[in-house]
Amino acid sequence: MLCLLLISMFTLALCIRSGIAASGWSQTYGGSGDDEAYSLVQTSDGGYALAGYTNSFGAGSYDFWLVKTDSSGNMLWNRTYGGSGDDEAECVIQTGDGYAVAGYTNSTGAGGFDFWLVKTDFSGTSQWSQTYGGADDEAANALLQTSDAGYALAGWTGSYGAGGFDFWLVKTNSSGTMLWSQTYGGGGDDAGFSLVQTSDGGYALAGFTGSYGAGDYDGFLVKTDSAGNSVIPQSSPFSIPYSAIIIVAIIVIIVIAAVVIARRRRPRPGTPTVQQGPPADSGMKPT
Repeated sequence: MLCLLLISMFTLALCIRSGIAASGWSQTYGGSGDDEAYSLVQTSDGGYALAGYTNSFGAGSYDFWLVKTDSSGNMLWNRTYGGSGDDEAECVIQTGDGYAVAGYTNSTGAGGFDFWLVKTDFSGTSQWSQTYGGADDEAANALLQTSDAGYALAGWTGSYGAGGFDFWLVKTNSSGTMLWSQTYGGGGDDAGFSLVQTSDGGYALAGFTGSYGAGDYDGFLVKTDSAGNSVIPQSSPFSIPYSAIIIVAIIVIIVIAAVVIARRRRPRPGTPTVQQGPPADSGMKPT
């Protein structure tokens, strides 16, 4: 009886172990070059969509790469998007009629690197794409589809704002045409990496700041209204880090205190000076 019980327990343990092992898997995707995934969503069919970059496939040095798998990670199809320059996808979302991928490109656009938004159907075929940026560098790190069926992208810009790099929020319509954009930051480097649309129709962006806070770089959370307006300090050519303001204030207080003390010790006009010891010509000598 004891032998049968031990055999049953061992068999049960093997079944549990094999069940756990069967529930996990891993897959790789790529070629002979460098291929990296930066964003992932589970799709409505139970599979997955991955976005990043590849230089094993595509048109140029690095291209956007979108990989679609089934629920077990087996690749169903993959697509590249890009030109002769460097194009890297940072985020992917599933939309009602396909996918949207965002990142940055210097194969097309205004100059340097620009935000790049690519819209596809469910087979990964590109339907349209749009770039956003200026003469300097920009990179989109976050993307969402908004409640009005448009898109919002967040990242950083070196073309606009106060100086260095600033948070950059871009709002588009359903065709990717820019409706407005806003920058947030100061004289240092500030970059956005995450974005959500809030229940009041506004947005919240998170990243890091070198313009405000306690140290070299601090976490930075920006809340806006539906038009991207924020009550926290926005871009200004006169932005000064808070730590510098505090230091200047302390120096001013010390200087004022020193002046007050010096004035109190200064003799008032007309006040007789008290002479210490006997007069020099009194003739008195020590005994």
